[in-house]
Amino acid sequence: MLSDPVKICDPKDFAETFGVERRSKIRFPLELPVRYRTFGRGTRSTGEGRVVNMNRNGILVSSQHDISVGTPTELSIEWPSLLHGRIPLRFITVGEVVRCDESSFAVTLARYHFRTAKRKVTAIDSQGDSRLNSPSYAFPAKRR
Repeated sequence: MLSDPVKICDPKDFAETFGVERRSKIRFPLELPVRYRTFGRGTRSTGEGRVVNMNRNGILVSSQHDISVGTPTELSIEWPSLLHGRIPLRFITVGEVVRCDESSFAVTLARYHFRTAKRKVTAIDSQGDSRLNSPSYAFPAKRR
């Protein structure tokens, strides 16, 4: 049993030391490849980046493109799970940029869905060589 009573601290006491999370929803840290394209009025652009974090309301994307606040954007994210354990998925979402800086932008999610993606096949032999993808490579004869 504790001899001293538990002291209740004011959260403001930690604001300067640890910083305060102002978001009302928890964001999940991720590192996933993403392709994006902007549409609507003005200059259209496409690019690639990395998802930094996301929740059900928004996604933070690390990218070097300058995208302005209010720009409608479509994101196509390589999802880390496979459908039925073998079919790659893409998370497709449409939203609006709500925050941006020189290395990232945040998008609110208006709607989203999953799509199946093309399967990526990279064959590597036992020596770690990708010669199997070369048209001049002949498969070794089967042993009997």
